[in-house]
Amino acid sequence: MSGLVDSGWAAWLPAELVAAYEAIGGGTKQRRAFRDLLATTPDAAREERWERFRLVAPSRIDVPASAAGLTDADCSTLLEELGLLDGVPESVELVLTLDHDDLRELERIRAAREPGPATAMPAGLPSLGDSFGKDVGRNDPCPCGSGRKFKRCHGA
Repeated sequence: MSGLVDSGWAAWLPAELVAAYEAIGGGTKQRRAFRDLLATTPDAAREERWERFRLVAPSRIDVPASAAGLTDADCSTLLEELGLLDGVPESVELVLTLDHDDLRELERIRAAREPGPATAMPAGLPSLGDSFGKDVGRNDPCPCGSGRKFKRCHGA
């Protein structure tokens, strides 16, 4: 399963392909669970996940329209074409389309993250332009306000 996570496919692969991946590297229990999954008719949630997978799968891969009727060979072929079986996984690339409201929300969030204009330096803090501790002796209190000697604080 770590190969799926590393490649980014863990979030996008449908249950059928995850079970096939685990069955290839697993034991009898995983192979039986995979065969049982293929024998059942996909429910609405599995069909929805299959449709999302079809949207993010590379265009060069021929993905069946539905998960119903998949065979062991079909699943192995899809995993191989994604590069999950030979150790060189195809990366997941998403193209998101945003409507006007989503774009406005994204801009609002970005604006909240960006720092505003620089304000005046609070009193008592040293300027960044000055070299810190320029006129301080080794045994004088450190100008950072820690109360320690400069040589034990910022003078080291």
